Amino acid sequence: MSFEDAEKIEDLEADVVVIGGGTAGLPAALTAVENDVQNVVIVEKRMSLGGNGLRAAGLFGADSPLQKRANIAAPGDELFKRAMRWHHWDKIDPRIIRSFIDKSGNTIQWLEENGVEFTPGTPSSFHPGQLPTWHVPKGFMAKVMKTLVGKCRENGIRVFLHTSCKKIIREPEGGINGILAEKDGRRFHIKAGCVIISTGGFAGNMDLLKKYFPWYDDIIYNRGIPNTGDGLIMADEAGAGVEGFATMIKEGPLVPGMNLFSNISRLVREPFTVWVNNKGLRFIDESAGLSLFESVNALLRQPGMLAYVLADDNIIDLASKKWKNSNRPLPIKKQGHSLHEDLRKHSALKKKVMISESWSGIAGWMGIDDHLLRDTVDEYNSYCERGYDDVFAKNREYLIPLGKAPYYAILAIPNMLDTIGGVKINRKMEVLDKQGQPIPGLYGAGVVTSGWQSYNYCIELSGSAVGYSMTSGRIAGENAAQRITGLEPEPLCLDIG
Repeated sequence: MSFEDAEKIEDLEADVVVIGGGTAGLPAALTAVENDVQNVVIVEKRMSLGGNGLRAAGLFGADSPLQKRANIAAPGDELFKRAMRWHHWDKIDPRIIRSFIDKSGNTIQWLEENGVEFTPGTPSSFHPGQLPTWHVPKGFMAKVMKTLVGKCRENGIRVFLHTSCKKIIREPEGGINGILAEKDGRRFHIKAGCVIISTGGFAGNMDLLKKYFPWYDDIIYNRGIPNTGDGLIMADEAGAGVEGFATMIKEGPLVPGMNLFSNISRLVREPFTVWVNNKGLRFIDESAGLSLFESVNALLRQPGMLAYVLADDNIIDLASKKWKNSNRPLPIKKQGHSLHEDLRKHSALKKKVMISESWSGIAGWMGIDDHLLRDTVDEYNSYCERGYDDVFAKNREYLIPLGKAPYYAILAIPNMLDTIGGVKINRKMEVLDKQGQPIPGLYGAGVVTSGWQSYNYCIELSGSAVGYSMTSGRIAGENAAQRITGLEPEPLCLDIG
């Protein structure tokens, strides 16, 4: 049977079945093999492996070899405390967070041992004041996924592509008996002692989006792979406990349809721009744009969930010079065009960008009264002259007046990367039933699980979504292997009671 697929499908037996071959599933399968499991199968709904990991830049790590070599202090104890403060001890399981943090540095080591190299300048962080935990590999996570796929091939892991898992099968006494899968209209049973659910979120399932996020609107741009929540649905049907809430990994503001790290998308997040809603009113201290995951909350409260980001020619020059001198790694190739050229190109379409010699032209494009926008600009410029923002107390260093034509306005909207939750698990990644007890042989990993993220993405742990997916996959693989082989894995973390 080839690695990529099977010409003839028949009922099969395996020790461990991994549902979903993405950021959590690949590490789970490889770790199970590394811990002496002989027969591992990955069932992947899509035509290729990698999932949303193919679109990511880097991952979280604490006390990693990279940090130690660079004499960077990122201790697990401090990161645990920061994460718990961020979440206010609400909607999360501290044991899960502790297991993740304590194993994360070993995940970086594991990647290096498997041939992954990391870029100069990492670890870094998303935002000033955070500990540098964001590890960016050379070639970014897409290359990591390719490396792990190669390791699966080398280790004889069987992979069924374009194959949907339809049901998780349990024995009458409650343990796991495998899965029911379907390919090309034919259903078949893969009997297995352990199943690991790593199917990603439900950003492509409108019913689940409306259930968990009643405020959801179609204007929110989904830049991730739109997984449909199959793992969550199957776990629920199999008797797993399911949280009554989920988290959306939302970012903003972003330009519709543009790469997160494109010139124009980067511009809208610069702190010296000015953000107004479709009434022409400022609604935030724009330096909040340095954090994608916080500023979006203010954007979601605006009429129509949209904003216009304003700049003048002086600010465009300032941004261009700033980026030229930056050495922070970004998951894009070197820009082929200047920021000015990109803005001119997109302004010709008059859909996302407007350039005008007057604020009247900008206001007309936005569809608002000229005087409303002019009053907002005048008020903001007065703050810049005095060095004090009366309303939002924006840092003085970011107060740069809008006075040099041409003027620019860029349409910006919220962005959704994925969802998190809500299969209930414990720190060993064992799926819990509706009474809170482990379902024997059933594990969960990655964003399909709950207990590690509250209502907002934790910016104190830069790279935590990808980092958690990979590390939780490894923890699930270790514990599934222990169940199959009877051999104890290395301790996951210090016992915290």
